[in-house]
Amino acid sequence: MSNAPPQFAPSPQPAPPYRHRRGPLRLLDRHRRAVAAVLAALAAISAVLVLRPPPEPSTEVLVAARDLDAADPLSEGDLTALVLADRAVPDGALEPQAVSPGKDAAGLSLNAPVRRGEVLTDARLSDPPALPYGPDLVAVPVRVADPGAVGLLSPGSRVDVLAATGHEELGGPPSRAGPAVEVVGGRPVLAVPAESDRGGEGGALILIAATPEEARALAGHATTSRLSVTIRG
Repeated sequence: MSNAPPQFAPSPQPAPPYRHRRGPLRLLDRHRRAVAAVLAALAAISAVLVLRPPPEPSTEVLVAARDLDAADPLSEGDLTALVLADRAVPDGALEPQAVSPGKDAAGLSLNAPVRRGEVLTDARLSDPPALPYGPDLVAVPVRVADPGAVGLLSPGSRVDVLAATGHEELGGPPSRAGPAVEVVGGRPVLAVPAESDRGGEGGALILIAATPEEARALAGHATTSRLSVTIRG
């Protein structure tokens, strides 16, 4: 027979007071209006975020910074950038990357007045025909005596324009051609008008790019000389 002391089961821990379990509930009940308001606000924000449409695609375009006329080429500061929704951008709108960085639209010309805030489009621009070949060049029409030579030309060809003066005899028309002189050299052809557009003055008309000084020289030779061309390329 064992003399070991009897084993007793541990007595259970007393449950926390009833008031401790009810504390959070009483706190929630006390501030239920504030909690309800916060939950309602969160629900409204969530609904707005879900229902709000994504931002529309947009494009940066150039608009007139002030009223502009067509008397002078555009200068720096005449235009400013504006972001518009794509659906509001007109066809042919000029974008900032379409002009030289840092120069805005300097050098471009308008063919009509533009109001402040108006989007600039390609329909409003009238670039000088010779501008791609240099900022100081102008377009000069030249009537060449030999239409066959003009038939060999196309826009982009480069030509020398020569002038030959004949010697008059007894007041009649020139009968003997003198030595030709070069009036302009290596000038690009901008256009070759169609046969029906060349007029009835004889020869054939071409449009070349030249400096203002060369244009005056060509005009002077056109009244006293026969003009011809040699083709460089």
